[in-house]
Amino acid sequence: MNKTILSTTGTPLNQQDNGTRGGYIALGMVGNKFAVFSLLNKQVQILGSSDLKEMNLKALFGALWCEQHYNEFDAKKEEVVFNHKRLATDILSACQAAGTYSETAERRVGVWKMNDGQLVVNGRQLWRADGTVLEHGIHEGQVYPVSGDVGFDLSTPMATREEVNKVLAAFNSPQWIHPMAGELVLGFLGMSLVSAALSRRPHVLMTGPAACGKSTVLGYVRLMLGRLAHPCSGPQNLAGLYQSIGGTSKAVINDEFEADSRSKSCKETFEIARMSYSMQEEDKGIVRGTSSGNSRSYRFCSPFIAAGISPGKMEPADLTRWVTLEAERTPQGERLSDAEARELGPKLARLYLSRWNVFQASEDVVRDCILSLGGDGRMADTIGTLLASYWAFVSETPATEEDAKFLVNMLGIEERIAVHQVSDELQCLEALTSRVVPFKVVAGAALVTRHLSIAQAIEMVCADPTGQPELVMRLAQMGLRVAFAKGKWSLYVVNSPMHQELRKLFAGTKWATGGWSVVLRRLPGGEESTQRIGAGLGAAKVTVVDVPEHLLSAGNEDNMLLAA
Repeated sequence: MNKTILSTTGTPLNQQDNGTRGGYIALGMVGNKFAVFSLLNKQVQILGSSDLKEMNLKALFGALWCEQHYNEFDAKKEEVVFNHKRLATDILSACQAAGTYSETAERRVGVWKMNDGQLVVNGRQLWRADGTVLEHGIHEGQVYPVSGDVGFDLSTPMATREEVNKVLAAFNSPQWIHPMAGELVLGFLGMSLVSAALSRRPHVLMTGPAACGKSTVLGYVRLMLGRLAHPCSGPQNLAGLYQSIGGTSKAVINDEFEADSRSKSCKETFEIARMSYSMQEEDKGIVRGTSSGNSRSYRFCSPFIAAGISPGKMEPADLTRWVTLEAERTPQGERLSDAEARELGPKLARLYLSRWNVFQASEDVVRDCILSLGGDGRMADTIGTLLASYWAFVSETPATEEDAKFLVNMLGIEERIAVHQVSDELQCLEALTSRVVPFKVVAGAALVTRHLSIAQAIEMVCADPTGQPELVMRLAQMGLRVAFAKGKWSLYVVNSPMHQELRKLFAGTKWATGGWSVVLRRLPGGEESTQRIGAGLGAAKVTVVDVPEHLLSAGNEDNMLLAA
């Protein structure tokens, strides 16, 4: 039975297939090149004008198919010839009719989510977790090319409960300081298998002294993920990550990750991890120009797991996307050989895919539990995803509310909430108040020079608002004023990013060139006002925030009256 091959836009290509393997589907234009899906090798081909030659077309689309569809009698030569020019014209016309093609439509080797919410695996075969086998090609507007072996298939046996417990024991072999650390690593493993199908992809950072077992656990994860892992060492740069994980669903397994806020590579690694956390398939990602004058989109859906001795200081935006696990001393307990880890990985993958619905239902319950106990939305996304992923390995049924409460309480939710409450505004205030500068202060009957932090200077003014005139004057020169108004102590900070003294105070931070006014305004009491900072200085736009409680002396009501 003949059938018409359609382009992705539904345009008939007027090519009849009588059973011979071969042909193509027009995908669209990439600049002045043509994107087609070869029905012979089941791969996307980007063709330029020079590629539309006779032998190349036969190699791409099948020699027999080309002869059956494009052989015609040449009256001059008095023989049948392959009219490759007509085929080239048909390709050009069909691709132009299909419009612009983006490689973001390709779903290469990995696990992906279809429109019905269920998973499809692109490996040696294209198959769904329910056992349905599909042809490599175009489904629901997405291109599934032949692109590699995912490491497991429908014939792979599922891991048993005993095997899951064996892996969990190996993940818990380091002496973790935090409870349920091994369970979170197991949750990361499951989440990494289906990362492209998730809306949130938390990251894990393991730290501790040398020989505590963190790199061993990292090695287990790498071996178990197999072809779905991208192993690397140390902070990576943007260009390398663009080329290695852009558009893939591979998890980044990063050993020897010594975080350094001054390192460009470290910042770029965190930047890509931040984007990977919540990037969706329809997002354009990072768009870069190419040497041909066309644009190229880089999308990232890779979870990161890293191990290092010195975790460094993360930005608040990273703290809420990463879970830090700390180990101490020598590891104890069960260990796995490399062969065992490689053997168990595919079995764990088959088990997890069969429990995709368990994960989805459990995620909602665990997330709601974290929110009800005081965690914020980001924390619920980060911790909730990992705990629900762990649950899918150990249970055939979704977590109940009681199960979720047990998991969250075992985790030590109060400590996690405290970590996630670190914010940019608190970090900005800390950067300002921790700066140490020389001040002239009154000590008895003498005026002496002392090196004080801005916080200490603020504390001295609140404790004795009229006894330190030199200190108050110096603060004013820095664009700062401490005042008691409306029944509370407030700190005024000049807004202008051109204030040279404030720029010095914020030097070396991300507010070195300004922006502190907008961020500080999010603190308690934060508002914009017009105030005089000091005697002899004109009125200026300032940000007003409450002086932190720990800088106020206990029982300083008399000082408040004096200041008023």
